[in-house]
Amino acid sequence: MSLFSQDNSASSQQNAAQTDNSTSPAGNQQDDSHPNNTQGRVNPQTEPSLEELKIALTTAQKDLENMTTIAQRTMADLQNFKRHTDEDRNNLTLFANFHFLQAIFPVIDNFQRAFQHIPENLINEEWIKGIFAMEKQFISTLTNLGLQEIPCEPGSKFDPNLHEAISQCPGEKDLILQCFEKGYLFKNQVIRPSKIMVGSGEAPPPPMAK
Repeated sequence: MSLFSQDNSASSQQNAAQTDNSTSPAGNQQDDSHPNNTQGRVNPQTEPSLEELKIALTTAQKDLENMTTIAQRTMADLQNFKRHTDEDRNNLTLFANFHFLQAIFPVIDNFQRAFQHIPENLINEEWIKGIFAMEKQFISTLTNLGLQEIPCEPGSKFDPNLHEAISQCPGEKDLILQCFEKGYLFKNQVIRPSKIMVGSGEAPPPPMAK
C-alpha cells in the first residue's frame, strides 16, 4: 500500500467519525426546553400579601355593613307597612260600623221616646213588658259590640268632647240642666255627642209671687 492511500484512508475515517458525532442525539443529554420537563420551574400562583388580605377584609366588612343596613331598613319598612295596613283595616271597620250605627240610632231614639209616653195603666201589660225586654236585648247586643252611652244626667258636668250644648239657661255654669238626645261612643270614639241644655252661669230669676 502506498503512502498516499494510507493518508486518504486515515482522512476518510476521521471524516466518518466527525459525521457520526454531528448526527448523534448528543449522547444521553435531555432537552430542558421540552414542555414535559417541569423540573426546576416556578409556580406562577403566589400567595397574597398581608396588605392585600387587609384590603380584602376591609371590603368584606363594608359589604356586610351595607347588607345589614339594607336588611334593617327593609324590616322597618315591612313593620311600617304592616302597621299602616292594620290601621287602615281598623279605620275601614270603624267607618262601616259608624254608618251602620247612624242608621240604628233613630230606632233607639224612637224606642226611648215611646217608653216615655206609655200610659201608667199599661206599664204592667205583658206585651209592653215584651217590648221593654226586646229593647233591652237590642241595646245589650250593641254594647257587646263596643257601643257605649254617653252620660248626660242633669247636674253632671258639661264636657265639650262628649256633649253638644244646643241651648243655655240660667243656672250654674257648665252644668247639664237637661238632656235632649243621648250620645254614644263606639270603641271609645264619639260617634254622636249628647245634645244637652247647659247652665249659663247666671242666677235663675226669683220665683214669681202668687
